[in-house]
Amino acid sequence: MEPVNTEMEDIKQGNIHDYDNYLKYFNNKPAKQERQEKYHSLTFVSTGIIPYDGGITTMLHLGTLLSQQGYDVYYQSCVPQKVEDMRTNAEFNFPGYQGTCLAEEQFFNHSSDIWVATLWETAYLIKNLPGYKMYFVQDYEPYFYPYGDRSQLAKRSYELGLHMVSLGPWCAEMVQKNCHINSPLDYINFPVDVAHYQLKERNFEKYLGKKILNLAVYTKFNSPRRAPINLQMVLYNTEKLLKEKGIELNINYFGTNKNERFINGRNLGKLTKAQLRDLYYQSDFGIAPSMTNFSLVPFEMMSSGLPFIDFEEGTGPEFIPDNCCWYTRFNEYNLSALLQKICCRPKSLTKKTANAKKYLNSITWKKTLSDFLEIIANIDKKGVGRN
Repeated sequence: MEPVNTEMEDIKQGNIHDYDNYLKYFNNKPAKQERQEKYHSLTFVSTGIIPYDGGITTMLHLGTLLSQQGYDVYYQSCVPQKVEDMRTNAEFNFPGYQGTCLAEEQFFNHSSDIWVATLWETAYLIKNLPGYKMYFVQDYEPYFYPYGDRSQLAKRSYELGLHMVSLGPWCAEMVQKNCHINSPLDYINFPVDVAHYQLKERNFEKYLGKKILNLAVYTKFNSPRRAPINLQMVLYNTEKLLKEKGIELNINYFGTNKNERFINGRNLGKLTKAQLRDLYYQSDFGIAPSMTNFSLVPFEMMSSGLPFIDFEEGTGPEFIPDNCCWYTRFNEYNLSALLQKICCRPKSLTKKTANAKKYLNSITWKKTLSDFLEIIANIDKKGVGRN
């Protein structure tokens, strides 16, 4: 008897042949650091530059600020991608970016005073290159995968001896708690770009008795850390509960490919900065769950004056004081009750959005750059990093 082919597949964990070009780098040999008095060049290594990517945009923003400080900054791809495409996507993600894009084939002959890994695969690639090796940790990547070999490979990448720099304290805490580290571990300010998302004053008295609520909701279909399944289920049921109270919920999802079908609401697809600003200005509330490290999106919403709602089960409380937004349990009963309650409290809306803007003005990119420059200036003094 022969089996019948079906569309159902076992859970994928990747294929070793994804790494054929770099197999010699994937080993447990610890990093060998080479320090020098002055550092002039710095190279971020990534799996290409793709559009609409928050992590790539953060890398480009930091690289641009470092370039403006006099560093020779490079963005090295370790996957096949044309330099022209890298440049186009870099300009789209962060207009006016500074630094030089390098294609995959240049990886083997490029030299740099400082190499910066940007995700777990690239930590293995750079750990034994000449120069000083750093690791820009933007999330705790073992959580990206089911418990298995790639989650273990990601976890081990924090134990290879690279100087880790966490974006915000949460990643640093996770690495310290779960890994056996033997290298410096620092963190830098998790920033917001307030210039692109300017405050729009709202008349919150108009929220009283609202019968139509417009939600701007950020998620990604292919990113469990943005809770796309749970979020749709909760909002689907929240719609029903509010309808019983005579309230219509208009849900505008964004951040996911336009061709994906949500179970409710509208899928606006991936939006430009200008489109995001317009959406935030036209919405009544913003939602953007983060189950692992934080997203930039809540900060963008808050910066524009949009009241932000987050879930206690996520990492939001690690990043946003509770006097700047509203936290609730991740279920339809708590969410629907919260929406009804805060619409009846315009003074609370005014106060929290004002607190949010004040808080965001204290966590700008200026502080992030200062933190990073201080880390580079003190490389020679590093034995163990701050916790």
